[in-house]
Amino acid sequence: PPPPMPGTVSNGPYPAPPPPAPPPPPPPPPPCRTSELSSVPMPPPPPVAPPLPGTGGSPTVIFNSGLAEGPLKLFSVKIKKPIQTKFRMPVLNWVALKPSQINGTIFNDIDDESILQNLDMEEFEELFKTKAQGPAVDLTLARQKLPQKAPSKVSLLEANRAKNLAITLRKAGQASEVICRAIHTFDLRTVPVDFVECLMRFLPTEAEVKLLRQYERDRKPLEALSDEDRFMMQFSRIERLSQRMTIMTFMGNFSDNIQMLTPQLHAIIAASVSIKSSQKLKKILEIILALGNYMNSSKRGAVYGFKLQSLDLLLETKSTDRKQTLLHYIANVVQDKYPAVSPFYNELHYVDKAAAVSLENVLCDVKELQRGMELTWREFSVSHNATLKDFISRNESRLNKLQEDAHIAQDAFEDAVKFFGESSKTMPPSVFFPIYVRFIKAYRVAEEENEQKRRQEQMLLEKLEQEEQQEQEEDTKSPSHKGKRQQQELITELRRRQGKDSRHVYEGKDGAIEDIITALKTVPFTARSAKRSSRFFCDSAHSEEHY
Repeated sequence: PPPPMPGTVSNGPYPAPPPPAPPPPPPPPPPCRTSELSSVPMPPPPPVAPPLPGTGGSPTVIFNSGLAEGPLKLFSVKIKKPIQTKFRMPVLNWVALKPSQINGTIFNDIDDESILQNLDMEEFEELFKTKAQGPAVDLTLARQKLPQKAPSKVSLLEANRAKNLAITLRKAGQASEVICRAIHTFDLRTVPVDFVECLMRFLPTEAEVKLLRQYERDRKPLEALSDEDRFMMQFSRIERLSQRMTIMTFMGNFSDNIQMLTPQLHAIIAASVSIKSSQKLKKILEIILALGNYMNSSKRGAVYGFKLQSLDLLLETKSTDRKQTLLHYIANVVQDKYPAVSPFYNELHYVDKAAAVSLENVLCDVKELQRGMELTWREFSVSHNATLKDFISRNESRLNKLQEDAHIAQDAFEDAVKFFGESSKTMPPSVFFPIYVRFIKAYRVAEEENEQKRRQEQMLLEKLEQEEQQEQEEDTKSPSHKGKRQQQELITELRRRQGKDSRHVYEGKDGAIEDIITALKTVPFTARSAKRSSRFFCDSAHSEEHY
């Protein structure tokens, strides 16, 4: 039998029922006003129409005019390109029309860009540019630079370390190759010692060297590395880099170190020798020992010497009337009985400078210079560098002289300390010499105060004598005989003081100097921050009678 026709069923002799009819189309929407279009979703725009005459191939935008009711009225507007000026221009604050408002206006057919092609815009810019501007911008170069973007660099160093290295390299103002070559040849004229010391902080670590060598083994391009990494790559290839940098630092600072250490050693030598050999200072200490034994020997007996720290107590021992100290009395005794000894401090040379020297640190610095010279010799024996040879030949003798001065200073100081019954281990120069600095200063002040007191007494004596003479010329039978007798006694006392400058010094507690020496053996010396009363000489009134 023939195949069934479309629309029939194959398992029956009857024809298939017809398919159902399609649904009717929806009714057309009612007409609406143009103002309501904004609330109704717009269908996609139709394809862009070909460019209008006179617009060329410039891109256009389709706008709805929105000016009348009825069907949509679309029009195209040419997109204006931004204008790049050489100078900053003032702003014309006009009120602009929107592109959708141009259709049907005078501006619809205006071509302002063609006007600009016919005008001298450079003159326009010169006339209307704003003030305080730099040179004109080269628009050609600006357009060439805009699309270019610096390629990103690879950095193997830690970020902060790379940043600090970049700052250090900029200070040098030299290329990486020049810096590395100068370090390899010990050229301190190309790279100064200050830069070398800064660069010492950037010696490559073991981890950094591994990263750099792995980068090389991977055959990656060096141009991709940052400037700091490329410098570190060359820097790490220098043989015995740390040793070379240390030698360059030693060479660059050698002369300054010699000039700094030599005067300090000479001050120690001069002060030690002058203190030990001064006969006037010896007489001063002899007077102090005699007066101290006189004050303390009634119970405990005389002593044979005293610690140098005892000199600080001379200012704290007051007379009975509290108007002078034991040091003032000693200065008067020296002035009256031993005037040649009075300027003893002129024999003590550079004591103030030696007091500021740390001999221990100076000797350590001398040893450091010796180690630096030995390191330079070892490097020269390997590299036979001409710069090292010249440095050694010029400066080895200077170092030998400095070492000799160091030995002399050490021996002279130890002899001086032992000469005064002290030990260099417990009394370094920073403690030994300041004792004499303080004593000299206090002694000179006492001398000046004594002299000032003498002048005041002399002026008072002259005034009283003048008044006495005037009264004698007046009536000698004046009834005020008592007042005249007191005035005469005062004049007699002042004359006696001028003839014989007697001073009543408070004797204090017996054995006080010996007690001071005993205390100083157990208590380390500390500098006083302020004056205090002597507990050895000033408090005895509370414990015993005065004789």
